[in-house]
Amino acid sequence: MKFRQFTLFLALAFILSACAGTQPGPTSAPPKPAPAPAAKAEKPAPAKPATAKKPARKTGYDTVISNGEELLIFGQTEYITILPGHVRLPARVDTGATTSSIHAVNIKKFERDGKKWVRFNLVAADGRKVKMERPWIRTIEVKRHGTKQQVRPVVNLEALIGPLRIRTQFSLTDRSQFKFPVLIGRSLLEGKAVVDVNRKYVLSPLSGDKDEK
Repeated sequence: MKFRQFTLFLALAFILSACAGTQPGPTSAPPKPAPAPAAKAEKPAPAKPATAKKPARKTGYDTVISNGEELLIFGQTEYITILPGHVRLPARVDTGATTSSIHAVNIKKFERDGKKWVRFNLVAADGRKVKMERPWIRTIEVKRHGTKQQVRPVVNLEALIGPLRIRTQFSLTDRSQFKFPVLIGRSLLEGKAVVDVNRKYVLSPLSGDKDEK
């Protein structure tokens, strides 16, 4: 009898100890996340000063302001005067051409002081020929559809167009088959003028210009 009681006591003690081992212990609270640093207020970028527009020049010619620069307005066609000799010729403006070109005849290459020069004649509107000699600046090659490739000398010429007096490059070629003896390209226009293709002879109007096309 005592043995059975002792056995039951041991069994009860074992059960109580097992239950005590399965009880969950105290849980620790998860660490709180550190507070995020306060975002610094960004300073607004300083405003750029406005570019002052240049006043239009008081010449009676139409101008436009582009990127803070005052540019003349060219028509699709204009008169140009080549100096010296005052060879005044009608010209067509072609923004698709890089270099301007002018009608010249009797084009001959020669050397002066070991450098290349070119001698040529410009033909004025009244038919007179004006002889000129200029250093040979460079050579360009031009290929038109249905024609052979042309090699043209390029020279610097001084010219008047409206209020502009400029020195710029022209290629010399026979333009007798074209209506306009002068073609004005982008190199002459750059930084000086823009083109209004709906207007003609706006810089130097003359009687009879309306008949020009």
